Order: sequence, then structure tokens, then C-alpha cells
Amino acid sequence: MAGNSYEFELDRIKALIKERGARRVGLQLPEGLKTVALAIAAEISKETGADVIVSGNSCYGACDIDERLETIVDILFHFGHTINPFRKSVFGKTRNGKPVLKEKIPKKVLFVELRSTVDIKPAVERAVVEIKGNFVGLVATVQHVHALDEAKTVIAHAGKEAVIGKGAHAVKYDGQVLGCDFSSAKVPCDEILFVGSGSFHPAGIALYTGKRVIAADPFTMRTSIFEPDELRKKRYVAIGRALDAKSVGILIGMKSGQCKLNEAITLQQKAIAKGLEAYLIALEEITEERLLGYKVDAFVNTACPRLAEDFIHFKKPVLSINEFEVVLGERSWEKLWQ
Repeated sequence: MAGNSYEFELDRIKALIKERGARRVGLQLPEGLKTVALAIAAEISKETGADVIVSGNSCYGACDIDERLETIVDILFHFGHTINPFRKSVFGKTRNGKPVLKEKIPKKVLFVELRSTVDIKPAVERAVVEIKGNFVGLVATVQHVHALDEAKTVIAHAGKEAVIGKGAHAVKYDGQVLGCDFSSAKVPCDEILFVGSGSFHPAGIALYTGKRVIAADPFTMRTSIFEPDELRKKRYVAIGRALDAKSVGILIGMKSGQCKLNEAITLQQKAIAKGLEAYLIALEEITEERLLGYKVDAFVNTACPRLAEDFIHFKKPVLSINEFEVVLGERSWEKLWQ
């Protein structure tokens, strides 16, 4: 089967389906692995007799569970992420006039972390020559986090010292980074070595820490460098474009794990107090096409922070909560990344 660079844990999945007597099963996979989704569905259905439904929606993180599919299946297997608490907005119910937010992971949602079976040492050996300092922070996505000790040994053989940090409450493993949480990269070091694929995580780490990031991709063997100053300049430009805004649209993510309703309402109140027109706009998916009809000067994103990578190309500036607080004069430029 294609995609066999990951451990799909199909034996465990099939055993759980039989154990629970599940007759209808949901599968949710990240975009890059949807090519193997049908093969997985066919194998599960053949060996368990269950009806298997594959989610065609997004799968960005543990915050992005396909809740509609979850309601019609007995078990939903969510691939590629670690379990962490996410917010479930309960609309129509209030406490003291404010919406009630509950932390909840449905019991029928089971996480398959998709650990990589690829040896990371060759990629790290290539990347280690780019390390300039003596101390390097070492991080990875969940697919490679189990192999960080191996990477640490490679770095030690190169005469460098690696530091693996502990993350905040949403991070399950030491050294793990999420699309919305780079806290494990906040360690005393000269630069960061990231083990994983894609540009989003290393770019976010560079922005968050202000440190140079070397990215080692175990699948392509490619080494990439991310300089924080270059990345931060792009965000400074976006903030600058919004400084003269007279009206803003504050975006509320309708995915349960991304819904920061109270934060959005607070931002609206602050904006109005500063003399701005401010409107709340709720969306499942935030794309430029869906924002074109709204006659405002800028937008503020309170949903998934990883979307900032897409926002750079939008015609109107789209700011993070911290960036908008700079516009409002409530946060200094120096504390933008804190």
C-alpha cells in the first residue's frame, strides 16, 4: 500500500472495531494521505464487515475533527495528530449572559498518530553541517518525535549539544511541535533543528522564537533554512497596512477546536472603543474568496494560526490577535511574539 512510510496501526484499528461491535466507521486523514484512504477503507471493511466512510473534509490537527461525520458513525479514526483538549462551543446556552464553552473530545474519536518508519539519521546528518552555534533546540512533528534521541546522538557526534524541550498543555511529547503550539522550541539554544516535512512548522518556529531554524526532511532528504528576520518583516508589513484601517472583520473559526468566540467578542469591543467599525464573521474555512464580499479594510483571525501562511497573499491584511493588539495600541511591537 502507498504511504507505507507510516505506521497506520491497522491491526489495532480492526481489533477495536470488532471489540466494540462497530458497524459504521469513519476515517479522517490529512490531505497528503488521502491517496491511501480508500485502500485503508477497503481493508478495514473486508476484514471487519463494517461500513467505512472516508471524510473528504480538512484534517489540520486535533482541533479539526470532522464532527458531522462523527455523529453518524460508531467510531471515527483521526489520523496524523495527538489527542489534546479542544473547545466545543455550545451555542444558544449562556451563563451570566456569556456563551458557555466546554472542553470535550468525543469518546468515539480515536487518534492514530501515524509514526514514521523512515530513518531520520541520514537527513539529520545532512542538516547538522548547517548548524552554526554549539547549542541547538531539537523539535519534530509527532511523526518523528519518537526518534529525537537518535537525532540527538547524531548532533552529539558532530560536536554539538542538542536540547529537547517540554511543551505546554496541548503538547503530548517532549520536543513535539503543533501547528498552534511551538512552546517546546522555547529552550536556551543558538538555533533550532526541526525534523519533519513542509515549511509551515519551521517558519512558525522561526517567527515564534526569533531564532534561525534548520529543517531536515527525512522523506526528501532536503535541508532548508528559515531566517526569522525575513519572516517577521512580512508580518510587520501586514500590520503596517492595517494601521489606517477604519473597519475590521473579526473572523471566528467554526471548527470546534478553533472557536474563540469570547476572544473575538472582546476584540470587537476593544476595536469599537478605539473608534473602529468592527464586525464578527463566522466561517468554517477561511479563504480569500469567502472574504471578498465584506467591505472592511482589514481582518483579524481568531481561528487556526497556521492559516497565516496563506494570508500573506490576501489583498487585504489579515492579522493575528497579537498583531491586532499592536494596531489598537494595546501591545508593543517588541512584545508581538510573546
